[in-house]
Amino acid sequence: MIFLIAVGVILLPLLLGGLIAWGSSRFDNVVETTKVEVENMDQGFNPAVTFGHEVTVDGSPDEMLKQARLEAARKAASLPRGANVRIGRKGHSNLRTASSALDEDPMTAVRIAMHHGWDGARTGAVAAVATPAAAAPAAAQSVAIEPPQFIEITDDMPPDALRKARIANSKAKSAFNKALKAAGVDPSTVEIVDGKVVLPGGAPVVAAAPAPAGAAAAQSVNIEPPQLTEITDDMSPDELRKARIANSKAKSAFNKALKAAGVNPKEVEIVDGKVVIPGGAPVVAAAPASGVAQAAAPAQAVNVEPPELIEITDGMPPDELRRARIANSKAKSAFNKALKAAGIDPKTVEIVDGKVVMSGGEPVVAAAPAAAAQAAPVAAPAAASPAAAAANIPKPDLVEITDDMSPDDKRAARIANSKAKSAYNKALKAAGIDPKSVK
Repeated sequence: MIFLIAVGVILLPLLLGGLIAWGSSRFDNVVETTKVEVENMDQGFNPAVTFGHEVTVDGSPDEMLKQARLEAARKAASLPRGANVRIGRKGHSNLRTASSALDEDPMTAVRIAMHHGWDGARTGAVAAVATPAAAAPAAAQSVAIEPPQFIEITDDMPPDALRKARIANSKAKSAFNKALKAAGVDPSTVEIVDGKVVLPGGAPVVAAAPAPAGAAAAQSVNIEPPQLTEITDDMSPDELRKARIANSKAKSAFNKALKAAGVNPKEVEIVDGKVVIPGGAPVVAAAPASGVAQAAAPAQAVNVEPPELIEITDGMPPDELRRARIANSKAKSAFNKALKAAGIDPKTVEIVDGKVVMSGGEPVVAAAPAAAAQAAPVAAPAAASPAAAAANIPKPDLVEITDDMSPDDKRAARIANSKAKSAYNKALKAAGIDPKSVK
């Protein structure tokens, strides 16, 4: 008896402790599960896909049906009695099929989405479209199409090498597809087997032989390839930007020269420092017509002076750099206006050794004034009296701007100077004097 009492005293606390521990763990799991459900209560819904119903898009069928039933019950409870009966009055039926009212019927929407997806529920039944019969492949020609040479991409490649490899592979694939399309072959119908491009039937794909009339006759002047600056990894950001700008300008000039010669820039390649077409023949510019050479005007008497530009260096402060750029822009604009007034296109001239020359190397000179224009100065003395009257108009009192002024003082001084200049110009115009003619 004592033994049984001792065993009961020992086992009872153990059993009671185990029961309490098991209950605590179960309660903890229930709390965690409830917490997750509460946190994710409003997640997983996309009303734009589910016709406005609060149904998970990627849920299990049972879960979606349960949510649809709750949604249908809420909708039915919010409607007045008989509002969901779609029967018209006086024999005019107002019935609609379930598939045409999915935004009102969550149960039907979920049942269709379970089998056809939400996109299928939205589009409905799609009529079958008869596909046209595949055209017979063209007869094999003379030149085989080489498959693209792809760069193998591995997991241990650095990011820069990986990006360059992907770009090169994309370009190779694009060129291969263009060659197939030019041969009249659909790129989606070919395969690459053992390094050869074949059709699904196993026949090799070959390009059509070019027509002999397609080659243009060689002309007299060769087109030089663009001189591009090599871009390396150790270049500074400023050098890299300048190199890219220079390369872009060189390519643009090269493409313009090709277009002027009647050659499509996309059809040429640069091989061994020469511009050739895919067939291997050098690309040469067309000889100018005899009438075009007569467009150049004969040299006149007055030379056009080149613009005086301020040299911009890397050590210039921001204010001086901005002023230099503005001054250079004004000088170039005035220079271009002078060239246009002389009947010369500014794009056709260059500045070599401080002189303005044409592309051929001849100096650019302005056109001589016409005889009628020389008679114009006769009426000039009439403007002498207004110019003399300008002396009676007081000059604007400008505030001197120094480097040690604060930003607020500089701004106030610039505003005051601008107002003074504006008042002075108005006074000159009132006296009949052009402000640009007064220094």
